[in-house]
Amino acid sequence: MNLSHFGYLTIILSIIYSSSACPPKLENELNNLLENELNTPLPALPPLPAIPANKQLLETKNNVLGNHLNVLVLGGGYSPSGNQVSLESNVKYFRNIRNDIGLGNARIHTYFADGKEKGRDLQFFDPKFEIPQINLVFAEIFGKTKGIANQYRSNQLAPDGSSSTKSVDSWFTLQKQNKQKQQNIIYFTGHGGKGDNKTQHNTTAYLWNNVRLKVSEFVKKLDQLPIQQSTILIMVQCYSGGFANVLFQDGDPKKEVSKHLRAGFFSTIQTRVAAGCTPDIREQNYQEYSTSFWEALSGKSRLGKIIVKPDFNNDGKTSLLEAHSYVSINSNTIDVPIKTSDVLLRKYLPNEFKQKKIVKKPSSVIEKYLPKLFNNENSSPKQVKKIELSTISTPELLKLANPEEKAVFLSLSKKLGLQENLPDKELKKLTEKLKKEREDIQKKKKEALDKKYKYRDSLRKKILAEFPEVSNPYHPTTVLLLSTNKKEKVLEIVNQDQIWQKLIKEKKNVESFESQRFTIEKKEVKIMRLKKCMENIILAHKLIQQSSLEQITKYNQILELERTCMEQKK
Repeated sequence: MNLSHFGYLTIILSIIYSSSACPPKLENELNNLLENELNTPLPALPPLPAIPANKQLLETKNNVLGNHLNVLVLGGGYSPSGNQVSLESNVKYFRNIRNDIGLGNARIHTYFADGKEKGRDLQFFDPKFEIPQINLVFAEIFGKTKGIANQYRSNQLAPDGSSSTKSVDSWFTLQKQNKQKQQNIIYFTGHGGKGDNKTQHNTTAYLWNNVRLKVSEFVKKLDQLPIQQSTILIMVQCYSGGFANVLFQDGDPKKEVSKHLRAGFFSTIQTRVAAGCTPDIREQNYQEYSTSFWEALSGKSRLGKIIVKPDFNNDGKTSLLEAHSYVSINSNTIDVPIKTSDVLLRKYLPNEFKQKKIVKKPSSVIEKYLPKLFNNENSSPKQVKKIELSTISTPELLKLANPEEKAVFLSLSKKLGLQENLPDKELKKLTEKLKKEREDIQKKKKEALDKKYKYRDSLRKKILAEFPEVSNPYHPTTVLLLSTNKKEKVLEIVNQDQIWQKLIKEKKNVESFESQRFTIEKKEVKIMRLKKCMENIILAHKLIQQSSLEQITKYNQILELERTCMEQKK
């Protein structure tokens, strides 16, 4: 028999009340938990309510892949100007570590940008490439400096074909002919677009020539595969979290869960942009989801540095879920990583952390007025109270967490410097503090930007007074100023009263303030990751308590697929 909302709330409140004798600050206790191994015994807590035998959450076992594995690597930009060298590098890194992560025998197809065409489809930036000062001046004053130092070449991957609908369809056609049990892995490293206001879940992955592949269209392709084939997605584009909805029929979270077994890991939620996609050729500057994900699985960074592979459940192996948790802990980006089981929990337990009034409309005059005469307590609107995250203590969260969520919770708590017993309340205070800091930086940035525009407008006026033709960048005089000795006259004008130097100074100030704002945003993102982790812990426990056996079984299947290990370690 399921526990009612009121019964569950009573249990939670009793747990919190019974632990209220603890001091308000748990700094020493929490630090000890953080410093010790993840299997450190936890403080004794009141026993949790018994779980009905027919609803126990089954222990998921790591699924180790065999040789029946097919991999699709898909990506690149939508055009040369959107096909950054970092995307090519992502594919090269994956190829370098494929043996280390257990994919040495897998059948891999790669479709990237324009494929094997000889066109210059790849954008890159070399810091050694120098731009003449006159070009920088004209770009700063009359145009834009973004991309002025970018260069182009053809990709060096020798892929199987272009990133196109035709290529994708050919891969699916090949896989659906195989009626044997097999597992498919699809790794997408490219760009993405958001869904519209009414269907935010239906986000986009961009293919070559600006072709848009929406979640709903992608699900139709996945549905072609035989039911015995499972599919795992690793997608790193902006708004990639929308593709977690491949769980559902037609990719629509309002519909039922698909009969096809699918799981996936995504760089960020469906409403946010993702990190990565840079033309910079310096790989030490590459920070994006798959960099950390493959690093965790291979034990080797893209620069060759050896790292300790995560093994949060101490079974001697690193699962895909552990790699995803490693990203949530260690990635210093603006990403908010998400996985399919997160989405499924929120499908089964929607709005679990909000309060909602349920008002029963009277069906007759008697029902409307008779209860009032007798002061019937059932006549008043019922308040269905959801779990208040702010009331859940650190020890209780740790008691309920699985090994992966426990690792994320402890590590992010330490990175954020949490020391109190109620982490949600502390996170709200920290969020407000960071918000004020960000607003202050934004004001300073705006002041510097206004000064920069003031100097720019002053120089623009002076140059136009001497050379009015440059208002048209294609005028012959403009070309002469850029390519002949007449450019010295322009440089003389911009250096008068050191206005150009002042402009450059304010531009650097703007960049400095933007860097500070970015640092704060990355800290805010860690808060978002931690709150999502806390919600996952509670939702998984609630699923056991009140959901149907069918829902629990489906969640277990997805969780087991997420815990796939691509290599058996002894």
